[in-house]
Amino acid sequence: RSGKPRNILKVVEYFVSRVQMDLEILESNELIPRTSEQARLLGIDFFSVFSRGSQFKVESLMFRIAKPENFILVSPSRKQVGQQNALECLPLVMEPQSDFYTSPLVVLDFQSLYPSIMIAYNYCYSTFLGRAHQWRGRNKMGFTDYKRQPRMLELLHDKINIAPNGMMYAKPEVRKSLLARMLAEILETRVMVKNGMKIDKDDKALQRLLNNRQLALKLIANVTYGYTSASFSGRMPCSEIADSIVQSGRETLEKAIAFIHSVERWGAEVVYGDTDSLFVYLKGRTRDEAFTIGEEIAKAVTSINPHPVKLKFEKIYHPCVLLAKKRYVGFKYEHRDQKEPEFDAKGIETVRRDGTPAEQKIEEKALKLLFRTADLSQVKRYFQSQCTKIMQGRVSIQ
Repeated sequence: RSGKPRNILKVVEYFVSRVQMDLEILESNELIPRTSEQARLLGIDFFSVFSRGSQFKVESLMFRIAKPENFILVSPSRKQVGQQNALECLPLVMEPQSDFYTSPLVVLDFQSLYPSIMIAYNYCYSTFLGRAHQWRGRNKMGFTDYKRQPRMLELLHDKINIAPNGMMYAKPEVRKSLLARMLAEILETRVMVKNGMKIDKDDKALQRLLNNRQLALKLIANVTYGYTSASFSGRMPCSEIADSIVQSGRETLEKAIAFIHSVERWGAEVVYGDTDSLFVYLKGRTRDEAFTIGEEIAKAVTSINPHPVKLKFEKIYHPCVLLAKKRYVGFKYEHRDQKEPEFDAKGIETVRRDGTPAEQKIEEKALKLLFRTADLSQVKRYFQSQCTKIMQGRVSIQ
C-alpha cells in the first residue's frame, strides 16, 4: 500500500516463492511426464488428459482401431441411453469370517481380470449375437432393438461363445472383437514396457519414462469395462456386454474357489474373495510351505482358464485380521527370503482419513503388538495406558 520498494520486493518474493513451490509440487508428483505419456499413448491433447473423463480416452483408441475395420461408433441421445435394459449382474464380494488368522493367509489375484475376460471370450459390440433364448423383456443391444438375422446361428454352428448371463458372441475365428484387439495390444505392450524396465535399471530418466508409460496403459485397460457399463452418463454403453463381463468374472472366481477346495493335499480354505482376488487360509502350515502352495494354486487355476486369464501369487499375510469386506490388516511378506514383514492395512482406521491421528497411532501400535506377541493381555495393557494418558491430559491437544 505504501509503495516503498522494500515492500514491493517482499510481495514479489512471496509470489515467487509460491510459484517455486507449485513447480516443486508438479515436479515431485511427476505430473508433466505422466500426463504427456498418457497424451502420447492415447492420441489426445495434454489438457484433455485431466480435463476429460475415461470415456474420451477409451474412444480415442477405439476410433483408431475401428476405422481400418470400416466400423463407425454410434452416437445415441441421452434419452436413448436412459432407455436401455438395467444392469443385472454384480461382482462377487464374499463376507469374510471376522477373525484373527494366526497361520499364513495367501493372497492371489487375477491379473487385469476384466480386460483378460474380454479377450478370452471375445466380448464386443462387433461380435454380439443377442440372447440365447427368448425372454419377457425387449431384445436389445445397448440402446438399440436387436434383431438377429434369420439362420445366423445355423451358419455359425459351434463358433459361438455363450456368456453366463445368456448372451451370445461370435468366436475370434469368425471375427476378432475390437475391444479384445485393443486390450490385447494394450496388455502386451505393457508387458513389453515392464520387461524393458528390468534391463537398464541405472538409467533413472528412462525408468521414470517407462514407468509412466506402463501406468498409462494400465489405466486405459482398467477403464474399458467401465466404458460398456456407464449406463447413466455414458455415450455408448451396453448393459448386455457389461453384464457378460461381470458375470464371467464372477464365474471365474467361483470356479477357482471350488477348484481350490477340491484339492485335498493343499488343505486350503478360501476365507475371502473380492471381485478378482482370493484370500486362501492354510491352517497349520509354515510360511515357506505357504509360498510353495500359493504358487502351485496360482499355476493350477491359470491352467484351467482360457488364455490370457491368469491368477497371480500376490503376497502372504502372517498373521492377519479380516474384519469385514474390503477391511483387513496384516503383516505382509512378498518374497520367501523376506525377514522383516511390512504392516499392510486396507480400509481400516489406520489408513482412513476420517479419524484422529491419536486413534490411528494407538490402533496401529496395538495391532503390531497383537501380531508380534499374539497376546491380548499385552494389547489391553497398552491400550489402557494410552487411555489413562489421554484422561490425565498428558498428550498434546493437536
